[in-house]
Amino acid sequence: MAIGKRVFFVLLLCLLLFFCACEKRKAPFPADTDLAPVDLRVAVGGERPKAEDFLSDDARVRCQSEGVTVEFATVPDFETIGAHKVVLLLRDGKGNERELSTRVVVVEDTTPPTLLGVKEISSLVGEGLILRAGVSAVDDCFGKVEWTVDASAVDTNREGLYSATYRATDVSGNVTEQMVYVHVWAEKITEQMLWNKLDPVMDELVDESATIEQNCRAIHAYVQGAIGYFPISDKSDPVRAAYHALFVKGRGDCYSYFASAMMMLRRCGIEYLEIERTHAPGEQTHFWLMVNLAPEGEAARWYHFDPTVVEGGGAAGGGCLFTDAQLNEYNAVDPGFYEYERADYPPSAADIITR
Repeated sequence: MAIGKRVFFVLLLCLLLFFCACEKRKAPFPADTDLAPVDLRVAVGGERPKAEDFLSDDARVRCQSEGVTVEFATVPDFETIGAHKVVLLLRDGKGNERELSTRVVVVEDTTPPTLLGVKEISSLVGEGLILRAGVSAVDDCFGKVEWTVDASAVDTNREGLYSATYRATDVSGNVTEQMVYVHVWAEKITEQMLWNKLDPVMDELVDESATIEQNCRAIHAYVQGAIGYFPISDKSDPVRAAYHALFVKGRGDCYSYFASAMMMLRRCGIEYLEIERTHAPGEQTHFWLMVNLAPEGEAARWYHFDPTVVEGGGAAGGGCLFTDAQLNEYNAVDPGFYEYERADYPPSAADIITR
């Protein structure tokens, strides 16, 4: 009888061990398909990713919450240029394992990152600088990268023109730097302050009995004669840009010409559209306008209106009322100078009125 009991308990123990083994041989964690790995790009000599970096954010969080470890089944090749297979080994708390396959693309990274959203900065004396709003840095290999800005030379308690430098570095050590001007002003220029200065000019310049075309030509000629070219201006506010270019400094860049003409057009009620050249981050831009020469109630007749003093006279006599075709002619001489998002604007009138 005692032997029978021993046999019974031995059989029972064997059954328990068998079921435990079966439990361990069940589909390893996780058996579902929502843990698809991701491909990664790395640079030769750059920072090496960890095994969990090859999982999506959701998969990584789930593994961490459920105690699943992630490691490489074999050490991937991070030094040879090209695409290489990566095998991840997932292991849960019971020792169940699952392999996931993905790949790593190893590249030689010599391209620096690109800074986005960097622009000139304007502030009033005693106010803080807004340096980081809208700014980011991206790399063609690694996506978003960290960046810094150095504005240590700016004295926000004293009016003046200063500079700040933005810097981005990718994991391969490639560096991009971009300098911007920082304008610190003693006072805010209001629209009424501008009108007080501008209205006497407009009274002499604009003839109410003249056509819209005639008044546009008068404004164009006045702006070109009143402002000398200088490659720096504050582009944060057209009111300030016009005020300083026309009545304080007598000089400015294309934005100064653009803003001055725009405010004069606005003051005499001429319909206009603002245009900025299409340009890559960090490249030089250009500003000009389109004006509608049609009287109220008639079909619109749009013409390009660029008051900036352009070297060589520009298309159609310095940019006063020229057509899309004339704009294209100038682009053939100076490629890309007047490139813009044409789908966002009406076509110009076809009749050439400035030669």
